[in-house]
Amino acid sequence: MGAAPTLRRMSSVRKAEHDLALAIEAASADESSPPVDSDDDASVAAAVDAILARVGGTEMDEAGADSGVLTPRPPARVVVRLDALEVTQEVQDLPHSVPLVAGKSTIVRAYLSRPGTAVTVRGELRVARSVRGPWRSVPSLGTAQLSPSRQGTAPEDLHSRRADLRYSLNFRLPADLVADPGTLWLRLGTLRRSRGVGAVPSVAHVRRHRRTLSAGVPLRLRLVLLPYTSGGTTHTPTATDVDHLRSYLRRAYPVSEVLMTTRTVPASSPAPFTAAQVNAQLAAIRAVDVATGTDARTHYYGMVSSGGFFMRGQASGIPGTPQPATVASGPTGSSGFAWDTDGSWGDWYGAHELGHTLGRLHAMFCGAGGGGPYPFANGQLSDADQAFVGIDDGETALGLPTRVWHPITSHDVMTYCDDQWLSSFTYEGIYDRLVAEDALASGAVPGAGAGADGGGWGMRLFASLNLDRAEGLIAAVLPTELVGEAPVDSAADARDARDDRADGAGHTATVISQVLDAEGTVLDERPVPFVLSSCEDPDEDVTATVDAVLPDREGAAVVRLLVNGTVVAEHQVGGRAVAPSLPDTPTDTGGDRPGGNGSDVLHLEWAAPGASGSQRYVVQVSSGPDGEVWETVAVDLAEPVLDLPGDQFETETVRVRVLATTGTGTVEVQDVQVQLR
Repeated sequence: MGAAPTLRRMSSVRKAEHDLALAIEAASADESSPPVDSDDDASVAAAVDAILARVGGTEMDEAGADSGVLTPRPPARVVVRLDALEVTQEVQDLPHSVPLVAGKSTIVRAYLSRPGTAVTVRGELRVARSVRGPWRSVPSLGTAQLSPSRQGTAPEDLHSRRADLRYSLNFRLPADLVADPGTLWLRLGTLRRSRGVGAVPSVAHVRRHRRTLSAGVPLRLRLVLLPYTSGGTTHTPTATDVDHLRSYLRRAYPVSEVLMTTRTVPASSPAPFTAAQVNAQLAAIRAVDVATGTDARTHYYGMVSSGGFFMRGQASGIPGTPQPATVASGPTGSSGFAWDTDGSWGDWYGAHELGHTLGRLHAMFCGAGGGGPYPFANGQLSDADQAFVGIDDGETALGLPTRVWHPITSHDVMTYCDDQWLSSFTYEGIYDRLVAEDALASGAVPGAGAGADGGGWGMRLFASLNLDRAEGLIAAVLPTELVGEAPVDSAADARDARDDRADGAGHTATVISQVLDAEGTVLDERPVPFVLSSCEDPDEDVTATVDAVLPDREGAAVVRLLVNGTVVAEHQVGGRAVAPSLPDTPTDTGGDRPGGNGSDVLHLEWAAPGASGSQRYVVQVSSGPDGEVWETVAVDLAEPVLDLPGDQFETETVRVRVLATTGTGTVEVQDVQVQLR
């Protein structure tokens, strides 16, 4: 192993190059040559000329490096210049019209040029949060290949450099420097050749850049994994699917952090089921969670493995105003999309469906129907001017490198095209919606438990519908004293998802709820709002979800749903709930139990002697460090038994709570502590 190179071991040409770099730095430090903050290129050029004039006597010939011959040449011929500096987090243009979000990983790309021969450089970026400092030096992530064929400040001169990370000098800003909103100051520091210690002559540091970080907002998300059995095999999303979705949302969404928790909840419908059926189940789960402590700004997304069948993803509407209660679900897998080879395509698929819950319509390209105007041709990230370029910071732990998303060949995540990333249009729209959601109350809506007639307790109905086939499924009927959050106002706010259908046709179905007594007498009848699902093709059946509050009539025994006069679903209700009785140690880690896939299974059984046929169970778990947040893992269970994958719990113990209800205003609860390991 030899010693590190020193200046004494440089060639005469390299030594002259280094000396010229030091002379330029000294001239730049002169009080008469302060950094230029203006975006006026003429001012920058004047400052550069003044600096080079001071070092005009130091001349060298880069081309003579091999021969060792020094031939006088004007310094400007060998000096590196800064043609543009781009601060980007996901997608950006050179005027920096896309907001930078505090708390999000930030990449700075310096586009450098030198009129002389090609050279590969590395360097430093100086960064501060105040113009007075302190300034911190940040090393480049790698090197940049400079060539006389790649120079100039015009947008078209920068196309090739912006499209290839090898042709820009790139820096990742330390997290603490971008943690808070406010002003960010940047200035290029010393540049060096890719090998060696000598400095490269540069005036790239002359301009001082100022950018603004907007307030960061989180994405609050509960990811619900829904295993199902098909052909004797249980299919569940993998850890890779979970990790990739979390990573994609962190990298692509305009968020400071992704606050994501994951729970495994068996699908309540037999396979093959629809996303609308899953969404009705999710809506019921979410309502219980929010009423028992979960932040009301939390989005819910259901993930379904494509191992047994392909469930087309859908959102339960596209809300026109902030409505975190809008849920969505979609498939995942490791193969099936040729352009995605990273081990899971559930990441961008989930980002698409969650985009709908944040008010984003389809960008109507590559078969995506309906939607609204989109600013760029063919669903691309940019028009032919290549103004907007995507950047993906990657994730080393998942084998995902930092990369560029090309402005023409990459497409917006709300299309059905290949190579999906978020365009500036979608990125800014999601940011605006998340800011609005962040301002909402974090708890359940006060007084939302009032019955449908405006007083007393009621019943909250969750259901899915196939409007074309006149079919339906009631996912749950829960007392509003348990689920106190007001349902989505589909009539007033949930954007009509019929816009998502390519033929633009609406749906004129009439959906009626009835509450009947045990003799079949109708005690209450009323129209109920429904929200059409997103992401349906014109040749597919129209599906919808229902989230409505019904009155708790004395003697109520059945809740019924009708579509255009046809009964599509019924659910028993009424009577007094019988308290469940859980054993003190209801744990069984039998890996061979169905659904266990060889891993630990938490087997729960309880008793409720004398319970009526209308009694249903809600099961919640709490395994956090403080045990303060309950998470629902089952709703509307008819039988007092439940198997849960034990490996979803990170702690050695978990609290389990079983709630018994008959859909009306009575709930009985018991909870126990379970030792898992």
